[in-house]
Amino acid sequence: MIVEEKKLNILFLSSWYPNRLFPALGNYVQKHAECVAMKANVAALFVCSDIDCEGKYEIEEETINGIYTVKVYYKKVRHRFPVVSHFLRMNRYFKGHFEGLKLINKNFGKVDLIHENVLYPAGIICWYLKKFKNIPYICTEHSTKYLSSKNIELGFAEKKLLAMIAKNASCITPVSANLRDAMIEKGMKGDYEIVYNVVDTKLFFREKDKIKRGKIKLLHISTLDDAQKNISGMLRVTKQLAELRNDFEFHFIGDGDKTQHIKKAIRLGIYNTFAFFEGTKTTMEVAAIMRDSDCFVMFSNYENLPVVIVEALASGIPVVSSNVGGIGEHITERFGTLVKQMDEEGLLIALNNVIDDVKAEKYDAELLSNYANDNFSYENVCERFHSIYYRVLNTKKPNE
Repeated sequence: MIVEEKKLNILFLSSWYPNRLFPALGNYVQKHAECVAMKANVAALFVCSDIDCEGKYEIEEETINGIYTVKVYYKKVRHRFPVVSHFLRMNRYFKGHFEGLKLINKNFGKVDLIHENVLYPAGIICWYLKKFKNIPYICTEHSTKYLSSKNIELGFAEKKLLAMIAKNASCITPVSANLRDAMIEKGMKGDYEIVYNVVDTKLFFREKDKIKRGKIKLLHISTLDDAQKNISGMLRVTKQLAELRNDFEFHFIGDGDKTQHIKKAIRLGIYNTFAFFEGTKTTMEVAAIMRDSDCFVMFSNYENLPVVIVEALASGIPVVSSNVGGIGEHITERFGTLVKQMDEEGLLIALNNVIDDVKAEKYDAELLSNYANDNFSYENVCERFHSIYYRVLNTKKPNE
């Protein structure tokens, strides 16, 4: 039996993780690793292709926020036959993991448990390590691709592999109940337990003595991908809201392409009067902007539970959002308003009301902030994961 006083060696092995090609990819996975590192020794391994890779493999290793991190890049495969290209790519992907694992074993030590993130394809490596190296694993899922609203049909081989990965996982921890249900519907049976994404509540917190302004500041932060985030819909609603009142500003912040959105705002006659666009911000800048805002707005066509919504609650500001994914599991009347997906009339009514409600001080900023702290803080999520780790290790069969 492994007692809880024993400091565990946990390996985060992920299909998504911040890297030199995509610095923001899976940053919520990195945050989970950081919160786990509060009570455990944590290493992270990530493998991906890079067309500019010199030689077959390049390996980067560094310690980031206390996490021993190994990133393996392999030369991107190009072949005129897609089947051959896929085979060669997967071969390099698997070999890249074994190269990284050599460093993990040498510099980090024996792994007690693997915490895999985003089941496919990295979960195949975890299945192998459980079967042949006797290392148990749990899986955390973040992907929206299983949601019915995305209407993505999984291939036969991927379905079988996902079912195998899920079946052999000691626990599956999706970030919302909605995602759990979608995964089960897609054939991924297993032992499920919901564990939320984390927010740094020491960085995202409410402004106790907030200065009242003449104009209410609405805020949206995302990749600005129109297919998912429906920026066009929010701009059309902003135009309609501007015809009703002039006591608000709507700020859009994101690391995606703003060009088409700005053109649309100009055509609607609201650019830099009611609709404002800004580029990429650091986490610290986002936290300051949150505290300076009055309401966070999300009008997505599909989501799980975006971290940015939790950050808004931690900052003490209400949320107006489309009722998609796991958002409705947390946003109640005390915390904001939900509208139907793509319901622009409903969004107009909600924003018009929330401006009046904010002015009337309807929302309790301390209540919002406390809810986020009680459910999404590093300390809370750390305890949830460690409870699962010890349970898994203490029920592990000798021949597993």
